Amino acid sequence: MYPAFKAVAELQGEKSALRSFDWAYNAEKIHAKMYENAKASVEKGVDAQIGDIYICPLCGYTVEGMPPEKCPICGAKRESFKKF
Repeated sequence: MYPAFKAVAELQGEKSALRSFDWAYNAEKIHAKMYENAKASVEKGVDAQIGDIYICPLCGYTVEGMPPEKCPICGAKRESFKKF
């Protein structure tokens, strides 16, 4: 859905929408990997072993463990990440 939304935003010259869709699309790629890991645990009949989860409030980038100094998607500082 994000590529279609992005195409419309490009057509309409909506630069902030383009940035938002790009950030969301990249964050969703990370979420998909996390879901795959959780699904693999379920299929094995075990609980997923995860640590603290931190989320960037600007773009949705999600990381297990300590967040990076700067968000790799939007550049937000570590201090802005929210612990989930």
